[in-house]
Amino acid sequence: MAPVTLKQTVDAPLAAVWESWDRYADVHSFHPGIENSYLVENSRSTGLGAKRRCDFVGGKNYILEEIVAYEEQRKMTLKIYDGNIPLKVAFVTFTFKPLGSKRTEITATARFTSKFGPLGLLLRPIMREQLGKGLTELLAGNAAYVAARAA
Repeated sequence: MAPVTLKQTVDAPLAAVWESWDRYADVHSFHPGIENSYLVENSRSTGLGAKRRCDFVGGKNYILEEIVAYEEQRKMTLKIYDGNIPLKVAFVTFTFKPLGSKRTEITATARFTSKFGPLGLLLRPIMREQLGKGLTELLAGNAAYVAARAA
């Protein structure tokens, strides 16, 4: 699996940052690339085992995700387990670290395996770039969303 790691500082306390991520069905509120997100039928609302569907802007692409690791206000790992993009599987871990009482650092680390066997290996650099771009937008969108709510 090819790793991608990014960091983002948010001008808000850890509790406010965590709360935005813990509202699991609402990632569309701050991810500019996600048009709609909602819990999968019979899913928990958050925590270990919660599942959601994310529909990308434009309505053609989607992914299904599940929380596979969950430590309140510390860490959340999502598994992208299905969808119509060329990912076979991906794991994205978000770690949350307070930087004093009014700032929080989020580190996102993603590892993925592409679909399409040998062709997928050729697509890996493009997929890594796209995943990095999506994570950058996600983290920046969350930082702006939380900072605006904390102000």
